[in-house]
Amino acid sequence: MGFVRVHDEVQEYEVFARKTRLEPLRQVGAVVAPDDELAMAYARATYDEERWVEMMIVPKAAIISLWAPGEAEA
Repeated sequence: MGFVRVHDEVQEYEVFARKTRLEPLRQVGAVVAPDDELAMAYARATYDEERWVEMMIVPKAAIISLWAPGEAEA
């Protein structure tokens, strides 16, 4: 289930982080914001409970799905 847009200027961002350099990045959540700068601030404020060595955000629209559970590979 996604989010409900307040207006057309917002987008959803997936938040990825890792605790150690050897650990792979993992999705830790998502934020909704009108631009990259606010999305970064929201991600820091929302997911700062852990001591991450790396955190990044990706606009959800930029993620290309190869297949999903229950779907056959293309």
